[in-house]
Formats: sequence, C-alpha cells, structure tokens
Amino acid sequence: MAGIESIENEVILHGRRNNQAWFEPHMEVIPAKKGRPAEIFIRVTLLTGGDIGPQMFLRSRDTGRTWTNPVLCQNWYKIPVQDHIFEEPWFGLQYHRKTDRLVAICQTHFVRDKDTDVDQKNEEHVLHSGMKGCIGYSLWNPDREDFEPWKKMELPGNLCLGIYYNGQKHEMEDGTILIPGYYCGPFRSGEEESYSAVTVLRCRFDGTDLRYVEHGSVHTVRESAGLHEPSMVRFRGRYFMTVRHNLRAYVAVSEDGLHFGELTPWRFDDGKDLGNYNTQQHWLSHGDGLYLVYNRRNKLEGGVWRSRAPLFMAQVDTEGLSVLRDTEVIVFPEKGARMGNFCIADVSENQTFVVTGEWLQGCFPHSEPGRRFFWAEQFGSDSFFNYMQYIGDLLLARILWD
Repeated sequence: MAGIESIENEVILHGRRNNQAWFEPHMEVIPAKKGRPAEIFIRVTLLTGGDIGPQMFLRSRDTGRTWTNPVLCQNWYKIPVQDHIFEEPWFGLQYHRKTDRLVAICQTHFVRDKDTDVDQKNEEHVLHSGMKGCIGYSLWNPDREDFEPWKKMELPGNLCLGIYYNGQKHEMEDGTILIPGYYCGPFRSGEEESYSAVTVLRCRFDGTDLRYVEHGSVHTVRESAGLHEPSMVRFRGRYFMTVRHNLRAYVAVSEDGLHFGELTPWRFDDGKDLGNYNTQQHWLSHGDGLYLVYNRRNKLEGGVWRSRAPLFMAQVDTEGLSVLRDTEVIVFPEKGARMGNFCIADVSENQTFVVTGEWLQGCFPHSEPGRRFFWAEQFGSDSFFNYMQYIGDLLLARILWD
C-alpha cells in the first residue's frame, strides 16, 4: 500500500505467559505541549468473564517504547444494585483540544458473578427490563496521575440514549464532541423498536462537565439484532460512520456529523461483499488517505471464531464507499486468537498505532476441537479448559509511514 513503510508487531502486555487476557482496548494521545512530552493512554479490560472485567489503564511517554504497569482506577467503581448485581462503567478515552483535558466517557452495564467456579471469577452480563444503563464521564487529573470519580451525564425528559464507549468520536471546531451511540426511545405512541438503532450524540464539554446538546438521525436494519458499535471519522470535510451488524458491516456519510444518509453494506471495489460480520470496524485517517481496519471471512483465519483474524487494513474509496482490494494488507497475522476488538490512534506525524487484545481460541470450553489439541499437549489435560478461560496478549502494530 502506497505510503506505508512498514508494520511492526509488538507485545505491550504478556497474557499468554501470565495467564491473563487483555480485551477491548481504547487508546488516546495527549499531544506534546510547552515542554510536556506526548503521552499515550490505553484503557483495557482484564477479562474475568465473557467480555467483562476490571477496567485498567496504562501510559507511555516515549512513543510506546516503554509502558507503565496497568493501573486499576479505584474511581471507576461499580455501583451495587440488587441481588449481587452491579452497575459497571466501561470507558473510552477522548482528548479534548479546546480545554486540554483528557476525559474518559463511559456507558454503564449491569454484571454479576455467576458463582459457578470457586477457582476463578466468571462474570456475566445481566439484562433486566427495569435496569437502564447511563452515560458517564471521568476526568484525568495530571497532578494525582489518576482519573477522578465518574459522574453521570443527565439526559432530558424520557429520552433514552446510549454511547458506544469504544467507538471513534470527533471534536468539532466549537469544542462540542460527536459521540456515536444508540437511540433507545421514546418512540411514537403505539410503536416499538425491537432492533438496536444507532445515532450520534453531540455533547458539550467545558473542562469539568459533559452535557448533552442534541442527537442526529436514527438508523437501524430490521434484521437479526439491528446495528451496533458505530465509529466515525471526519475526512475532507465529510463525516463517515462504519457500523457493525450480525450479518454484514455498513457505512454511511454525513455533511454535518449528525444527519447521515442511507446505510450501505461495505463492499470491495469489485462489488463483492467485504465479508465482515458480527465484528466491529474502525477508521484510520492519515495524510491524504482514509483507511478501514477490519476482520473478514478469509482463507487465513485458521478457524478463529467469527473470522476475527487476521486483522486487515485497506484504503477506502470515499466517493464509491468501497474498500480498495488491491491496497489490503495484514496488520496482525492469525496466531490462534480472535482480535476483533481494537483501537487506532496517530501518535506522531509518521506513526500510527493499532492496538488489539487477543482471546485465544483454546482458552474457553466451547472452542473448536481443532484448537483444543494444542492446549492439551501444552498442559497435559483437557481439564485445563474448564479452569483457564481467558488468555491473550495486548498487541501493538506500529505503522510507519514514508
């Protein structure tokens, strides 16, 4: 691909050798300013259940050559609700240029421990009609080198909105933040929506408080479970949003970042389906090019669940809304782990980071038989699967541009 000098893979946190799994990272950069070096932040989950675990953060001030140990922020606490159920905030990071503040923006979910195994935690999601998650935020305090206690963001009336905390956001020229998320109601009298719908929230941040301003057009696909995990980017004066669906991925375009046009299934420039399904995608904008980073059905996946390996990257035709097949490269090769939850950030003029957490196929009871034999050979017993469910490294792909 023109413009890429090399892609180098590194390990940030070793989970394979430490019996840990680092999941769904989100990354942000505080730029260098007045003698202050640029600082890279990664928020990542240490898995203790299916897509669930404590939120940790780590930092680097030398462009990723060294990292701090992961820190468990005591101010990102869970709130007890009932019957051993907790409301837990899950954060994504956003550097706010206008106020020079780093803010962690969250969506809360409800979790509890299954209490089925005395040897390890095994948390699960809890869905209950009487429980509604909220949007919240937590500010980075550079003097204390920690995040402050998280607060809830108020919404007007009976409006029900959510955000995709790990989605890519955008700060507008006036300092307001566009945050991709979900519209959950209210709907017209007598109407009901059983499919997940996406929208974009515009919020105002003054350096202390995050406030809702408005939301944009609402979109859904009335098939399977609807739409999930939107990510957006501004490129050459327009806004692009990519969206996850169980059967395929979608893209839409907007002039103002709030009101998007028709959703179009992602395809290659030869007209064939991209092959991404039930897995997120994210944007990479660098120089004169807009790129998509994604997984897809492919002959190199090695049986990895939902084709979540390798992780690919290709340039986007922004007029035809297609992926240029001849530009596709591999960001992370397949090594037996799913890598469908990842994040992207430019860290310097000639470097872009892609960070992903692994989840090894052989480390949970329902893995494919073809993957189980490896772990049985390594640990001598198939009973290993019933104990150690979550293993995987936190990986960095360092993209160098020429």
